[in-house]
Parts: sequence; structure tokens; C-alpha cells
Amino acid sequence: MNAFLEIGCEHLPSRFVKPALNQMETLAKELLAEKRVTYENVQSFGTFRRLCLIIEGIAEKSADVQKEVKGPPAKLLKDAQGNFTPQSAGFAQKNGLKPEKLVVKDTDKGPFIFAELNIKGEKTAKLLPEIFTRLVTGLEFAKNMVWEESGLKWGRPIRSLIGLYGAKIVPFEVAGVKSNRFTYPITSFGRKPIRVEKADKAYYVDLLKSQPQPILVLPEERREVLLRGVMAEAKARGYHADLDQDLVEETVYFTEHPVAVGGDFNLKFLTLPKELITTVLKTQLKMFPVVDGSSDIQPYFIAVRDGVSANQPEVRDGFKKVMSARLSDAVFFYENDKKEGLDHFKNKLAERTFLEGLGNLLEKSDRTRELAMWLCDRLHRDAVKDSVTYAAGYAYADLASSVVYEFPELQGYMGGRYAALEGHPEEGEAMAEFYWPLSSNSQLPRTDAGALTSLAGKTDTLAGNFLIGQIPTGSEDPFALRRQAFGAARILLENELDVSLKELLQKSFSLYAGKDTQKAEEELKNFFFQRVALLLEQRGYQAASLNAVNHWYDMPLKDAQTLIGVLEQERTGEAFAAAAEAAKRTCNILKKADPSDGNVKEELLELPAEKELYCAVKKAEDVLRAMPQRLSEKDCRATLETFASFAAPLAKFFTDVMVNAEEKSVRQNRLALLTRVRAVLTQGAADISKL
Repeated sequence: MNAFLEIGCEHLPSRFVKPALNQMETLAKELLAEKRVTYENVQSFGTFRRLCLIIEGIAEKSADVQKEVKGPPAKLLKDAQGNFTPQSAGFAQKNGLKPEKLVVKDTDKGPFIFAELNIKGEKTAKLLPEIFTRLVTGLEFAKNMVWEESGLKWGRPIRSLIGLYGAKIVPFEVAGVKSNRFTYPITSFGRKPIRVEKADKAYYVDLLKSQPQPILVLPEERREVLLRGVMAEAKARGYHADLDQDLVEETVYFTEHPVAVGGDFNLKFLTLPKELITTVLKTQLKMFPVVDGSSDIQPYFIAVRDGVSANQPEVRDGFKKVMSARLSDAVFFYENDKKEGLDHFKNKLAERTFLEGLGNLLEKSDRTRELAMWLCDRLHRDAVKDSVTYAAGYAYADLASSVVYEFPELQGYMGGRYAALEGHPEEGEAMAEFYWPLSSNSQLPRTDAGALTSLAGKTDTLAGNFLIGQIPTGSEDPFALRRQAFGAARILLENELDVSLKELLQKSFSLYAGKDTQKAEEELKNFFFQRVALLLEQRGYQAASLNAVNHWYDMPLKDAQTLIGVLEQERTGEAFAAAAEAAKRTCNILKKADPSDGNVKEELLELPAEKELYCAVKKAEDVLRAMPQRLSEKDCRATLETFASFAAPLAKFFTDVMVNAEEKSVRQNRLALLTRVRAVLTQGAADISKL
């Protein structure tokens, strides 16, 4: 037997549909498990107007279950007169038993009263109304509506419900809508109901597909039809479609039967920058651009309508009119921006606030330029300093332009275009890359100037937000600070920039004159730690290894990565592993002891194991003192070999020596020796007790 649920609703935003379908599947499995109903398969599918769930091979009844319920202590079973106490009688009643059926069993905490329950399964037909009701009301959306008296919050108003168990209707009601067996066609084809006879996926899919206006209820089928149609329209014009995957996904979930409609546009629009054209087509109009083999845009578009009709030429003309109007607006904004120029836009930044209490965007622009120039000097990038100075100085200028006001996703790119038009092509390239990477794993800036300018902008934004306490918590991150910190860490690491996070952040904070930055710096350091750990984990390292690197904040990230790589190679050795365990033991002993200054008196070293360990400590201290501040891979290995050398003498010490000797001076001397050991093993380049 199968069960089937369809939620018919007003048009859901396409971004709501896939998450809702995923939730339906997950929630259905949870509810069936809760009710002890077995099944063969659960699958969700649907469109922006109908969310569907099929439960195949569902059992006719829930499983029987035997369980024990623990009650009060056994002494409360009966009173002195041999009568059941109020506690035991109440416990029995709560569990549907007579007190005589209670049993006493021993537990780790003594004897207790237990109720042994045999719970019979219920018929699935009786359970489905509740399951379906909870499935509908349990869905969560990014934004909700309330449209009727019950006050249900849902993505869009619910207009119909189908609940079937085999061929029978499952009766339930949500938001004033009662379940039945009727679904509805694509809106433009009227509201004559479509009768669904049984809970069968193949039958339902074919039923909707056989309508006068076919409905493709399976997302994978819509995707296939969409791609085939879009590619055919592009091929008919001798070119290729720009199959942007985000747009493909969005289109799949805002149509029930996608039909590609190709058309052309005026050649004059090709004078616009490519990204501006594609942004208008993809973002505003949900159309697919057409490109040649070199990815150069061609004067064609491919729109998508929902459903097949006989008047496609009129539909094409309608799409063309809307698209021409939008591109004409883009031409107007673009030409106007070119007349005004970057200097005009930059001056307008003084009218725009960066963050409350931290000045305007022009001041932010100046800080970004100064930080970028400092990076050039610190990293000896004299060859790109002029380009970086210009790019950083104008990086935010296009925020005041008309095009970016209309199309915010083109920030950076348009500034780069305007810079190139004003005779600064290299600087323009750096400006176009200013906001890169746009996601955690997307393209980094390709040029040195772009990388340094982008790093400066991200660092200033992070410093400013942390200064005013605007720190991401939970899932809230309105200024995408996690992404910016992750991007900054990627730029530092993947470009192997020879500057530490400490230097970079302290310089950035210093540009906020008159601000107390100590707390903000510590919080931002910890924030970066999480991003860097995640980045290293993606590169195949153990995130916990970063915690063992004592001075990761004070060294370039490339050096920290080198040290972690060596740590993870060496830690598998027996001697190193033994030293790490001994380091933990040393730390645990010293936690419980009085603090020591580490001043060891050689004359009080009585046993050979003490003397041997003291010699090893002094030798290790000499080796570590001789290490350069910047550790090469060779230095890292030498450091860890020094740690490994402690394994044998430290193990012998713990075997042969009683640390807590009765004589106070001897005990204090041994604790001082262990304090020196701890300093070597935990306060150098790495703290191996954390591995």
C-alpha cells in the first residue's frame, strides 16, 4: 500500500521549493519512525504550486512494542498497612495499569518500581491524518504569510490538499482547507479540478503530464526539458547558451512546464559591458544569454515561459519588449556614469555612511588605500604600488554610480570598467577583482594588485565591524563577515604573503584613530582562527593541529601551514607520540602543584633519572634558543625532533622518581624541573600537549 500527500498552494518563490521538498522527506521519515510505521521508500517532488510526497510500501499498522517505564523507588510501592501508596497508584494509573501489575526491579541506584507495557500497534489509516497534518504545518520557510483565522504561518496561502491511502481519502484539515483527491492545472488553463484516484507516483506523474496543458511534476524531468529547449534555441542561431547553473536551478523551480522562447535584441546593446548585459538578462529577466565559442555575448536571448501555447510569436515579442526596455535603461545609466567619472563618484562617498560611529565611505576608502600601500611596502611589492594605490583609492567609487545602484551585484566590476575607460586598464582589473572571492571557494583575485587591494578592503571592513561590536552570532551574518574573513585568509595563504595576521590586523586597527582596539583585536583574532582552521581542514590537515601552533597569529599563514604539515607527519612516530603523552602528564601534575619559577638546583638532583632529564632539558633549551624567529621546514623538523628526544628520559623520570617527595626542597626542585620540561614542550613553536 502507498500513501500520498499533495499541498496545493499559491506561487511559492522558487528558492523556497527545494528546501521545502527536502524538509518534507526528512520530516516524513521522522514522523513515521515516531509512530513506528515501517515503509519501503519515501520521496518528495513537486513544483512551486504543488509539493508532493509519496510513501511507498507503507505498513498497514504500526509495530507492537514492549517497554519498561521506571517509576518511584521500591519503598514507595506500599505503606506500612500493605496498601499501595498514592505515588505507586498514581504511577500505575498514568501508565494504564492496575497497581497489582507493577513490578520491582534492581538498578544501579537500588530497587525501583517499573511498569511493563505492551503497546499494540495502530492501523496506519488512523495515524495518517495526524502525520499529514504535522507534515504540512511542520514545514519552515525563509519568510511566511498569515492569511486565515487559524493563524498558520506558511510560505504562501494553501489552497488545496490531497491525502490518499491507497485509493481512499485521508481526512484531515489545515488552515481551513479540507483534504480531498483533487489537484488543479496550470493557472492559465482554468481551475477545472483533476481527479487523482490512487496513491501511486507513476500514475500521478502520468496523469498530470496527460493534461491539455502538461505539467511536469518531477524536477529532474523539468530540468531535462529546460536544458534541451534552451540548447536547441541557441543551436538554431548557431551559438551556445550560457547555462548558468544558478539560473537553471531557479528556472526549474519557477515553472511547471518550461518552454524555451528564443529571440534577438538590437546590436546597439552590445556596446554595454558583457557583465552588465548578462546581469540584466539573468538576474532581472531570468533569461539565458547566447554566446559564441569564445564566450563573447551575441545579440540573442532565450527566455522561458511556463507552459506550451499556440501564440509563441506574441510571447517572444512580449519578452523582447521587456528586455529592450531594461537594456535601454542600462544604456542610459551606463552612458550617464561615463560622463560623470570616478572622481565624481568618489566624492559622493562622503555622503554615505560606512558604519554608525565609524564615518563615511570616503574615509573607509582612504583607510583601505593606506592599508594597501602599507602592504606593498611590507611585502616589497614596489612594482605594483602605483596600481594598488589607485585601485584601492577608487575601489568603492562605483557604489555611487547609477549602474551599481540599479545592479548591486556589479559592484567592483563597473568600477574596473570605468577605470579602464579613463586610461587605467591594469588598475581597473584590480578594481574588478576587489570583492573576490565572492564565495568561500570561488575565484581569488588573479593579479597581485587585485589581491592586495581586496585584502586591504576586507581587513578594514572586519576591523570596523568588530570595533563597534557587530560580530556574527549563530546564523546571523548580515555583512557576510565570515565570508570576508575566509576570503582574506585564502588570499594570505594561497598567495603565500609574507605577513602575519597580527601585523595586518594591528595596522588596520591603528587607522581607526582614537579607538580602543585591544578587545576588538582579540575577538577578531579568534574569529580568524575558526576560518583558518576550516581552510586548513579543506586542504587536508586536521583543524585541531592549528590549536597546537603557539604563534600562528604572529607568523605568516604559509609558515603556520608548514609547521602543521611537519607536526602531522611527525606525530605518528612512536617517540613523538610518547613525548606528547608525557607532556600531557607533566601539565596535569603541574596543574595540581604550587607554581614554580623553574629554577632547578643541580645539587638537589639525587637520582640518575633526574639528572638525565635535566641534561635533556638544557640541551633542548639551547637548540630552541638557536632557532631563527622564522622557522623553515628544516627548522620545524629539528624542533619536533627535539621534542621527541624527551620521550625516553621523561618516561624514565616518571618511572624512577617520586615527584611529591616528603622533603619540601627536593619536591620543589622536581616540580621546577617539570616546569622547565613543560616550557620546552608547550611554549615553543608548538604545544604538543594539545595534540
